[in-house]
Amino acid sequence: MKKEIALQPNSILTTAIIHNYQDIMKFITTLFLLISIIGGALAQINSLFPCGVASGDPLSDRVIIWTKLKPENREAELIGIWKIAQDAEMRQMVNQGEFSADQEDDFTVKVDVEGLEPGRHYYYQFELGGQRSLIGRTKTAPVGAVDKLRFAVVSCSNYQAGYFNNYGNIGRRDDLDAVIHLGDYIYEYGDGVYGDSLLMATGARGLVPSTEIIKLDDYRARYAHYRQDTNLMLVHQMHPFITVWDDHEIANDAYTDMAQNHQENEGDWMERREAARRAYVEWLPVRGAAKPLYRKIQYGDLAELIMLDTRIIGRDKQIMDITNPEIYNLKRSMLGQKQKAWLLDALENSPAQWKILGNQVMFADYNVGWAAEAFDRYTPEQIESIFLDIWDGYPAERAEIISFIEDKKIDDVVIVTGDVHCSFAYDIALRPSVFSAGKNGVTYNPETGDGSVAVEFVTPGITSSNYDENVGLKLAHMLEDQINTPLPNGINPNPHMKYADLIRHGYLILDVRPERVQADWYFSKNILIPALDEEYGEGWMSRQGKNRLQRASAPAK
Repeated sequence: MKKEIALQPNSILTTAIIHNYQDIMKFITTLFLLISIIGGALAQINSLFPCGVASGDPLSDRVIIWTKLKPENREAELIGIWKIAQDAEMRQMVNQGEFSADQEDDFTVKVDVEGLEPGRHYYYQFELGGQRSLIGRTKTAPVGAVDKLRFAVVSCSNYQAGYFNNYGNIGRRDDLDAVIHLGDYIYEYGDGVYGDSLLMATGARGLVPSTEIIKLDDYRARYAHYRQDTNLMLVHQMHPFITVWDDHEIANDAYTDMAQNHQENEGDWMERREAARRAYVEWLPVRGAAKPLYRKIQYGDLAELIMLDTRIIGRDKQIMDITNPEIYNLKRSMLGQKQKAWLLDALENSPAQWKILGNQVMFADYNVGWAAEAFDRYTPEQIESIFLDIWDGYPAERAEIISFIEDKKIDDVVIVTGDVHCSFAYDIALRPSVFSAGKNGVTYNPETGDGSVAVEFVTPGITSSNYDENVGLKLAHMLEDQINTPLPNGINPNPHMKYADLIRHGYLILDVRPERVQADWYFSKNILIPALDEEYGEGWMSRQGKNRLQRASAPAK
């Protein structure tokens, strides 16, 4: 790991020479990197700060800043200094104070820095015993009238599935207010279980610990391993994060009382869940150790982020059989009653124009049973049953939320979603397709958008496997070409789906303006080698008060 950190300045210089000359803002970012990272990274070798710095949960007057210490004596309590300034050289000091760190919190440090001004960048650093961390950059939320916001939206970063090139490309951007991470920040599996076969075979992306993570020390060690990846270190250093967990921060297909990937010989589920929750709170820059993870973050009058926990706070057990009528039970819940009431209140009473829901699993109807013809061994019902960990498995509660938005005439609701490792853009309607309408009839017109009450943008995985890696490239392309177009019988199973990319890994940029919100998808050209190249996919927007999608002619500027 020392070698990897020592090479970091050279990789940044290469970036500056090859890429950043094309863009003034990226050049400015590079200047900051050269000032703050090169010296910091060289000093970081054998330092107390092996995992860099991070910030998160920005409010208008405060932000969480974070670091991790690696002391020689783990029995000691460490006392150091944190500083925050207006400039990257840390000369125009705004505030400073002491921090303490000990074994109880795995020597992680979180400071909720108060007394800041809204809507501006700050720079921060930690110091102990003459050693200094990297200099981080963060940004507070604005207040009042806001005319522009921009977020990167990410999820699903499986360490053994590829290199975190997409994190690095986001870290090199200089146009973001924050990064919204929608879960699967880490994966719980052991070495060689889930990832790219070549990378796993060569050991190029080996895991620590090598076994599946179950206990508190396991989760802590996995976070520490991830956070020494230089691309992940960079994106945390450059931008504040707003995060929620999904299942792999705990165990695959988790719900309140258990998970698919928790076995009897792995101990008590609630102990494992608490260990995972505790490690998450220690290692991610979230505010509050005892509070529920669902929360709101205000960005002036333009947007409010409504971050959900669709995984463990109230989720009933998945029913992985589409023919089971219990799926439609009105009492079945993804959110739990308390969080659902909180969500509906937040939607109805938000003071912001755009209500942006940070949601883990796909909300829109996803009709895929027709694809059984491509697989000799599956029936349509079996194909549909694969996808019931998403909101399709909780249709009554989804219908309740959609009906609430429609009945209350709430405009400008935008759902951003991760989990599925692919890119989608949807109009959200109560019954958008004949496959989901039943006897009540279709409530959506794909030509006019009538019946759509909100829109959904689904971000691809940073690295985690998508359709080509699961079913093969040829079949993945076939599915991608068919998935939002009419079948040979003339029926479109997903007329509300406006964009689908089942193959590429990347992220989306959510550009928010008073007149519209636009999602632009960006993809790494190759995640199996360390590389900076990326390509633009498509852009889709929803105009103020329209609550439906139209294709953008170009990326948002």
